[in-house]
Amino acid sequence: MSLTYDKDGFKLSITAGVADEAKGKRRWTRVAANFMGYSCSDLESLATLKACLDCFRRGQLARGKPQPCLGTEADGVLFAVRQKDKVLYLQMQRMVDGRMTEETYLAQLDAARLEIAVGKAFQALSPVTVWGPEP
Repeated sequence: MSLTYDKDGFKLSITAGVADEAKGKRRWTRVAANFMGYSCSDLESLATLKACLDCFRRGQLARGKPQPCLGTEADGVLFAVRQKDKVLYLQMQRMVDGRMTEETYLAQLDAARLEIAVGKAFQALSPVTVWGPEP
């Protein structure tokens, strides 16, 4: 099984399968995710990104100076809330060696769509318990 997503700077690839080993069959899942070129395949990074998106959608982020979402100010992804024509956007900046290499602005709909994709990555990281014999 394979699932891919590539939109708004978020790339996700989830692959799952069954491996035959000497002790029997074993299920496996591989999650590879990155946002604007910054790897976020682990639980902490995905949780941080999801929290940032959720707070933006709920209007709980104050406007101001860009702050780190993933990584550090010098090497990571920064976020800030910006307003244009009375509409709020989530500004995301990719920083590499202290220089901005990429920038994107997410509207509410874009943030919601991205939050759903991050949720799918979370689901894939969660272990699945299957009772009974292997099919």
